[in-house]
Amino acid sequence: MKLKIRIMLIIFVISSIGLLSCASASGERSIESEFVLIEKTGNQGPSQKYIEPVVVQGVIDFTNPEYSFMWDTAPDNGNLLFSSFIPRRAYREEEIEIAVSEAARQASMLSRSKVEAKFAVKSNNRDLGYLEAIDVQYDRGLARDLESKIKVRNHYRDNEGTYILAELDGINYKGNVEKASGEGNGPDWLYNLPEIDGYLVGIGTVQRSRYKIDSIRRADEQALANLAKQVSVVVKAKRADRESEISGSAFSETNYEVTSTYIKGFYVLGRWSTDNGDTYYTLAVCPVDQ
Repeated sequence: MKLKIRIMLIIFVISSIGLLSCASASGERSIESEFVLIEKTGNQGPSQKYIEPVVVQGVIDFTNPEYSFMWDTAPDNGNLLFSSFIPRRAYREEEIEIAVSEAARQASMLSRSKVEAKFAVKSNNRDLGYLEAIDVQYDRGLARDLESKIKVRNHYRDNEGTYILAELDGINYKGNVEKASGEGNGPDWLYNLPEIDGYLVGIGTVQRSRYKIDSIRRADEQALANLAKQVSVVVKAKRADRESEISGSAFSETNYEVTSTYIKGFYVLGRWSTDNGDTYYTLAVCPVDQ
């Protein structure tokens, strides 16, 4: 039986909702995401000085219960959460700035992202679908504007990099999330795809890259591409070129499909990696109504 995560939203009757506004050089920007109902709780000034890092000798194992909460970005008590994993730099003080920028980039994707993905469906006496290429475009100006609203909750540093769990300061999530337990070898959603009323669910799975941030971002993008394929009722283009191979009774054929669409309300609920760090996973959602 699939695991069900229930999200109960408080409904407001409002003629126009300004979900989030940020001033920029080009004028006023706003997030118009249908994923969550959020509201400003006051005029926020520049973000406070970042909290000092907890320095851990060696390399942090994020599958360890002491640190695994850093993977969990489901809304917490009304707060939208974002995590960043930044590789070590020559000047270590720069790492926290980059981590905050990465969290702001993720927050900006609540607005709208353009996704172009090429899927290859390979058949060899059975169907096997996999992702071959993906391109994601987001509002970089909005991401820069949101940096001043990122509030760091947890800040760690080890021999390999800097890691933060942060929230959007001054933003409230109107609802409640019943989280899945993470007992055993990782969270439940690794084994049972969650069902969330009103939302599409996507999971991204990738093999590790050199740096954690690259592995995580690729897993996020694959989850986003899987959501895009669900949103796109009609595939924009189907590649005519295909590869075929016949050997005896075996038959192998690869067809390519390209989908291009906009996704609103993309949000990562959780991430995970295997103990050896070879495989990374991302659980993400977006509203069914796009």
